[in-house]
Amino acid sequence: MRRTNTWSALASISIMGIVILASGCLSPEVLLPDQGHGGETSPTALPTEGPYPAVTREEPVPGVVQVAADAGGPAHYVATPYGYVLARPQKGLRLVVMDIREETDASGQKFLSGRIKNEEQARISHVTLQFNLYNANGNLLGNTYASVNSLPPGKIWRFSTDPIPYRDYQYYELAEIFAA
Repeated sequence: MRRTNTWSALASISIMGIVILASGCLSPEVLLPDQGHGGETSPTALPTEGPYPAVTREEPVPGVVQVAADAGGPAHYVATPYGYVLARPQKGLRLVVMDIREETDASGQKFLSGRIKNEEQARISHVTLQFNLYNANGNLLGNTYASVNSLPPGKIWRFSTDPIPYRDYQYYELAEIFAA
């Protein structure tokens, strides 16, 4: 009789643990071992926020941005419809920035939209645009982003960001392009 109670208690505890994890009350990060410092994260690590690689231009061509490689640094996790994917920036991709404009939706909220063209002969798996948002004094308020998965060669991506949440927002700058 004692064994039945023990197995019943273990089963109940296991089920409660699964329910807590599934409900989001406990982060899976708690269950992962510490990654330590200075090393590249393992493929089993959860996605982390971090800066995207800087945009560089080796040859200045109007409207074409060369996407810099992440010089040996850790890869980034990219959100996709089917989960997070480990991605490394690709060096030398050519994306043509056709236009970027500020728009206002029906409710009066501002957002950014525009068009980017893949000038490569191959599909680009992922592109994220990061915009810095400033107030009238030139102080950085925050960022807004636009992302796409699977941009075919020669195709144009019509992007738009989420609404800009800052009341004192005045202008934007294209800060970085991450492509993998």
